[in-house]
Amino acid sequence: MIALSRRTRRVVTANLIIAATFITVLVIWDLVGQLPLPLGVAGHEASTVIVGLNELRLLRNTAWNRAAR
Repeated sequence: MIALSRRTRRVVTANLIIAATFITVLVIWDLVGQLPLPLGVAGHEASTVIVGLNELRLLRNTAWNRAAR
């Protein structure tokens, strides 16, 4: 369980970095240039999907098998 929790912490940290990067890029793009609202919404939703897919890696059997060892 400790190994799985460490792996989970790494994935959560990566997800926070991914989400923060997406949001930062979108905010800078909006402040510097003209970011259309639909594109901003699509970018935000894309980051949510990427983070969700990254979290799904923890449900694979290999993650649990590594944690069991």
